[in-house]
Amino acid sequence: MGIPSLKYSRLRLTKMERGGFFIALFLFSMMLIVESLPKSSDSFMIELDGKEVAAWLAAYDSVIESNVQRGQRMYPFNPNFITPAKADRLGMSATEFTRFQKFRQEGNWINSREDFRRVTQVSDAWLNEFSSLFKFPEFVNKPKLEPPVQAKKIPFSLANQEQLMRINGIGPAISQRILRAGQKWGGIGYEQELLMIYGVTPKLKDALLRSFTFDEKTLVTRNINTLYPSDLTEIPGISFSLAKSIWEFVQLRQGLKDLEELQGLEQIQPLLFEVIQLYLYAMKNEPEGL
Repeated sequence: MGIPSLKYSRLRLTKMERGGFFIALFLFSMMLIVESLPKSSDSFMIELDGKEVAAWLAAYDSVIESNVQRGQRMYPFNPNFITPAKADRLGMSATEFTRFQKFRQEGNWINSREDFRRVTQVSDAWLNEFSSLFKFPEFVNKPKLEPPVQAKKIPFSLANQEQLMRINGIGPAISQRILRAGQKWGGIGYEQELLMIYGVTPKLKDALLRSFTFDEKTLVTRNINTLYPSDLTEIPGISFSLAKSIWEFVQLRQGLKDLEELQGLEQIQPLLFEVIQLYLYAMKNEPEGL
């Protein structure tokens, strides 16, 4: 009986399967080769205790310290504008800063080292340490220049633009307004009239009165209940539209008993009301010939 022949057809591999087998065998061989290689003693490693790392850390610390010192460095400052954060950096107590805030909120200014001590009541040690940083505006340290005072004051009606502009704070615009107001109102005879001119502040008024005097004006006060809008426009500060509003206001009430009633009009500001009082009065049923 003969030996049966073997059938190898079932053990045969396809072309793709053979390719995959050889790739896996190649990769496995490479892994064995890499593992068998000796380890290099020159591998890249960071030595935390090395000189290079120590130098880098020292440079980094130097930069951080420099930034901190820069943040803490004090520069010259105007002591009138100390904020809560600034007060904390300066080491001011809450009580000292409260005194300072109250003083400034009242519209007052600190103009010297002694002013700051008097207002805040800080210690001498604090003042010696920080007062050298106080920086006041130049005009505080310079002597104040008084405006030129003429030997003899002249009335506003005789002043010209050049003379008005010699006053510190009076420019072409304000000087023109003063001249036009004097011409329109028959002179400037009262403090209230001068303050009615746009741009003339109480401080500027005082400066003007060092060189000029009010014009002499003879006022004849009139009853507001008998006037028309055109009559009211003769009063300084009253435009035609305002005069019309005042006239309508008076007519709706069939006349005013007292000028105080005019303050019910929103357009009548306190200063304008003072001017009106110079020129008008209010009386209902005024007797004839009064």
